[in-house]
Amino acid sequence: MASFDTETFLVDSTDPTDLVDVLAEVASSPGSWINVEPDVDDSLRADVPGLFAWFSARGPQVPVATFVAGSGRDVPSVGLDHSTGRGAGDRLRDAGVIAPEGWSLRQDNPKRGLIWESGSSDVPTGPSLAAFLIEATELFCPLPTEGRFRVSVNTPRN
Repeated sequence: MASFDTETFLVDSTDPTDLVDVLAEVASSPGSWINVEPDVDDSLRADVPGLFAWFSARGPQVPVATFVAGSGRDVPSVGLDHSTGRGAGDRLRDAGVIAPEGWSLRQDNPKRGLIWESGSSDVPTGPSLAAFLIEATELFCPLPTEGRFRVSVNTPRN
C-alpha cells in the first residue's frame, strides 16, 4: 500500500505565490496531488448525515479542487467536487471562470463533479492554474471564505 507525506497550509487569494510554487513542484512529481478548498468556519458546515449522503445527487457543501500530476500513462488532471448541481461548467463559464489554455473539460456531473485534463504532460501550472482553482472553489462555496484557502499537498514517500 502506498504511503504519502501531506503538508497543509493556508493561502490568501490576493497572494497565491505558495500555491503557484507547489503546483510546479507537484507537476514534476508523478503520483502527487494537491487539494484546494475555501477555508470556512467548520461550525457553519451543514453536511448531509450518514446514509442520506449516499443518495444525494450532490457533492460536498464546501467545494474541493484537486490537481493531480500526470504519470507515464495518465495526463495531468484537475477535478472540482461541488454541491451546485447540474450545469456547473456553464455557471463557471458564465461567471468568467475559465480553465487555463491547454485544459479541456471532460466531465460535468452533479455527483462526481467536474474534470479537466491537460492535452500533454507539459501542463501549464503557473499563476493561471492557481487562480482558476481559487476562483472556481470560491464561486461554488455557499459559505463566507474571506479570501483564504486550505491547500494540502500529498506526495508519495520514497
